[in-house]
Amino acid sequence: MADKTFDAVIVGGGNKALLLSLYLAKYGGMSVGVFERRHEIGGCLATEELSAPGFRGNTHANIILPWYYAPIWRDFPDFWDYGARWEQHKCSDGFVFRDKENCLAIYSEKHDPTQERTAREIARFSQRDADTWGRLWALSQSDEFMRVTTDTLFRPVEEQAAPEVASRQAAVFPKLVQAGFTPDSLTLKASTLRAAREWFESPELQSCILRFAVSSVVDINDAGSGMSVMGMAAVLPTIGFNRGGTHQIAHAAHQLLVQMGCEFFTNTEVDAAIIENGAATGIRLRDGSEIAARKLVVSTLSPHQLVFDLIGEEHVGDLLKRRVRLLEDSFGCLMWYSFAVHEAPQYRAEAFNPDIHECQWLGMQPDPDPAHIARECLYQKLRKFPPLEDYAPTVGCHSLVDPSFAPPGKHVVQNEQLGPPLSTYAEKEWLEIKKRYADELLTLWEAYAPNMTWDNVIGVDTNSPLDHARMKNLGPNGTMAGIDRPAHQVFENRPTPELANHRTPIERLYATGGSWHVGSNAGSTESYNCYKVIAKDLGLDKPWEEPGKEEPDSLVEQQRIVRRRVRDPEPGGSE
Repeated sequence: MADKTFDAVIVGGGNKALLLSLYLAKYGGMSVGVFERRHEIGGCLATEELSAPGFRGNTHANIILPWYYAPIWRDFPDFWDYGARWEQHKCSDGFVFRDKENCLAIYSEKHDPTQERTAREIARFSQRDADTWGRLWALSQSDEFMRVTTDTLFRPVEEQAAPEVASRQAAVFPKLVQAGFTPDSLTLKASTLRAAREWFESPELQSCILRFAVSSVVDINDAGSGMSVMGMAAVLPTIGFNRGGTHQIAHAAHQLLVQMGCEFFTNTEVDAAIIENGAATGIRLRDGSEIAARKLVVSTLSPHQLVFDLIGEEHVGDLLKRRVRLLEDSFGCLMWYSFAVHEAPQYRAEAFNPDIHECQWLGMQPDPDPAHIARECLYQKLRKFPPLEDYAPTVGCHSLVDPSFAPPGKHVVQNEQLGPPLSTYAEKEWLEIKKRYADELLTLWEAYAPNMTWDNVIGVDTNSPLDHARMKNLGPNGTMAGIDRPAHQVFENRPTPELANHRTPIERLYATGGSWHVGSNAGSTESYNCYKVIAKDLGLDKPWEEPGKEEPDSLVEQQRIVRRRVRDPEPGGSE
């Protein structure tokens, strides 16, 4: 006899589990039990008091984009009020260059909704690129473009070839051509580095775009991702963060779920799925307890954990086992440090543009040549740190915009840079590397911001692939995306063709997580698309079929609502 019984049992308590549970509880009408190995739900929606008492930082997800929670904001209006709040700095993206002590600032949509200000900054390096930027921004704001991108994000891959989707793609094609971004065979097969160099002439803008590609777990040398350069560039003005830290998003989901009767079990590790006659009927915990599932079990684990631990290889075909074993998972391993400081960084490049002081995703390079980023990717593939002259970190200071991150008058600054996979070194070696990297980063940082010395530092949190792999679904290498994003591991192949539509070889056992489409972000796409598949299979309520919620238009409008809400907060409100 089972120790507990739910309609839906969720293995893992990360953000994909929480957001899927919202739909299963409200629209599926199910009782939901969430089982999490760690002491805390939220997974990579994590904000902690890290570098010193009173200084808070995001240990995993940092960037939040306005499309991340479009269906959740639409279907659960309290989600925003409970803490899931997109916010922006004055400059959303940028780069400082040491050789000329100048910079390129990409102004955020909040502060530059027409992107005319950004175009003027780009024109200081290239008028042609400034003109291209204006066309790109107009294209990205069009109904046709937003419908196509929303289709790509919020439809299960099995629905991507639907006639209405193809029709919307045909509608946007002439706009792409008019803007100068024709998706021809060369571009589709090119690397992001190749495409960026073709479409933009200034290395300053190329570097801004390509460094964000790396933050999206794209090796800019890999073939087959050239067309993504257009999308990456268009995203730069929308880069934001969650006010109060990304863990506030987990709190928001938790509050909604508790009200709907969802039950959470932390410090509770799942041993295996219970499989009877080819169907999942529940889960077995490490302590021997059994949890029954009346309708379904959902895994939010990694593909490897799903196949070899939860299901068991005796229930899986040889081809799927080989494909899961061959998944690439060594790119996107990060050195992700947080520094408590007396003063925010003061950059030499502020003499060129003082607004670069308040930039969320600020890259640093010796000179504008994006070859630095390309070589950093190559070194990462070799499981090595690059030479110091090729370090291409990004840095940011949320406390300039959100005082909740640091005590009054103080600041917290964070960085992101590629590092070798965890399996490259033993734990003892990693502990030494973590100390060394802090010195190297500050040595480099001081060359751009002279006040960024150890005298300015109150404390530091040394977050590395060793630490990331404490999230077992990010193991064994500690990559932030679970698995890499080469052309053969995205869209209909993410993580494999057999698993891409969230179904598994076991009836009533579904799977989702960061290793599924879209992947490598803290958003809701993987959860929402999984619910769409479950709703189709089980005949559950479909909010996207309700009047006024027709897709993609309702999700396009929701993105615009959120962007207006941040740009024009209500008088006297708490926006």
